[in-house]
Amino acid sequence: MDLDFWRKKRVLVTGGSGFVGRWVGRALAPAEAELHVLDLAPPKQFEVAHQYHKADMRDLAAVGALLDGVKPALIVHLAGQPGVQSSHDNPVGAYEANVLCTFNLLEACRTRPGVEGIVAVSSNHVYGHQHHMPTKEHEALNGEGTYAVTKLCGDVLSRTYGKTYGLPVGIARMTNSFGGDDHHVSHIITATILSCLRGEAPVIKQSGKDRKGYLYVKDTAEGLLAVAAGVAKKQSLRGEAFNLVPNEAWTVLELVKTIMQIAGMKGSPAVHKPEAEHEDEYLDNAKAREQLGWVPKYDFQRAIAETLEWYKTSGQAHR
Repeated sequence: MDLDFWRKKRVLVTGGSGFVGRWVGRALAPAEAELHVLDLAPPKQFEVAHQYHKADMRDLAAVGALLDGVKPALIVHLAGQPGVQSSHDNPVGAYEANVLCTFNLLEACRTRPGVEGIVAVSSNHVYGHQHHMPTKEHEALNGEGTYAVTKLCGDVLSRTYGKTYGLPVGIARMTNSFGGDDHHVSHIITATILSCLRGEAPVIKQSGKDRKGYLYVKDTAEGLLAVAAGVAKKQSLRGEAFNLVPNEAWTVLELVKTIMQIAGMKGSPAVHKPEAEHEDEYLDNAKAREQLGWVPKYDFQRAIAETLEWYKTSGQAHR
């Protein structure tokens, strides 16, 4: 992370009360950035100094008023509907959160000077089924589900505003993030860690053969900041997308067994549907390495060890 670039900057994090948003705030703390958090509710038990804001991002005028008041230099746009199933069940809410809110932010920034860099958060789901792995950013975007398509729309809107209007926005195609302070206790890594700390056999709900990337949230936060800084520094990066993913992909069974080993847990996980269909996803992070200088700092074992320690210290395993 380029601390000199971020020193004393005024930064707006939309969705800043969430899991990744709080870690972005922590990453900015050493730079003494002026942190502004926009969310539906203020972050709970968040130790980083910040100013909290609430605004309806579905309303373009409200977004404009927020920007006029905060006057951010950099924006990390995390706000959205994160759930695959919840998006499927509520497509209107998914559209409003992932498309309309992103459009309003981009349009409000277009008509106001002073924003140096924006990172709009997209998803690994925009790729859908891929034929070439590891998948690079120029490959087809084949996402079909409601969540995937709404994230894809925000992704393409950000490209349009970067390439057509010269807005300093970059796109972060994120994968599964994990780490301490994750309130999504059903996430496979968090759920496995909590099971191990309770002395319970971890549960794999499907076959365990799904292969994806799992990125430590500290690396995720620094990657997001690298995208925002990159488009602020280089006009050629505006509207470009970057895969923020680890160096390797893991099957669910591999990662659960590794967590159990690190936690000193004996036995085997319970696999509920060993014959279920599985997905194979493996994204390439070379573009982010080469053009942003972002490299994941944590290998999986070190990241899991840190995360285990966080949950031991927090006492969450026994709540």
